[in-house]
Amino acid sequence: MPALVLDGAKEMADLYIRQSGSRKPHLWVSHSVDELTPLVGSVAAPRGDMRLLLLDDSLQGARREFLNALFSSILTPDTARLLPDHELAEVLSAENRNDLFVGGVVDTADRVLILYRGNLDRVLVPFGWFIGGGPVQPDFDDFELEDYGQTIRLGEYTAAGSAVLYDFDPDFRRRAKANELNHDSSFGASLRRLRLLRGVSREDFPEIAARTIARIERNEVEKPRGKTLRQIADRLGVRPDEIATY
Repeated sequence: MPALVLDGAKEMADLYIRQSGSRKPHLWVSHSVDELTPLVGSVAAPRGDMRLLLLDDSLQGARREFLNALFSSILTPDTARLLPDHELAEVLSAENRNDLFVGGVVDTADRVLILYRGNLDRVLVPFGWFIGGGPVQPDFDDFELEDYGQTIRLGEYTAAGSAVLYDFDPDFRRRAKANELNHDSSFGASLRRLRLLRGVSREDFPEIAARTIARIERNEVEKPRGKTLRQIADRLGVRPDEIATY
């Protein structure tokens, strides 16, 4: 999806007319709400998957309603905490921008962090995903994106954006695995990666001995089946057929 940084009102209207029939999603970036005015007279009905990153927090009233009808997704500084401007520009020009985060919202009522990728796709991460047994715990009142959208900071606690995507986006996980050099695609290696990602020790499988988990991870025994496979999957919070995708 191309990121279209629009500096002129006429350019935006012309681009909408040319692209609105496309089935591919398009990300538009506008620095001012005033640049969007020509669209009012250029659009009969919303078409296509148009997404808007508006670097202006003055979107209000009827104009906001119009743009909500026109664009499938709108992200503004008053709805989410965005990257600093210079980092945002760098991310939007990066080839892998869809694997980086440009903004986020902490929803304390539902206990979830809503993260926006470079294409404005959302990733919903429950608070519990960040809370582990370590000495540093996340502070959800102090949220920031750092390192050009690669790091999520919650107070003194930090998490890699790639770890979030690896756990919540099967497509990202498949691509990451495909790009690994000397990748071990065995079931045992996938089980070990998932177990470590979850912060689970080999002793944390109540009905399965730690030495059995170790042997499975070393591929010294056949892939578990039936009840044993279900018990492993349940403990790690995935479906049995998902283990091999890690």
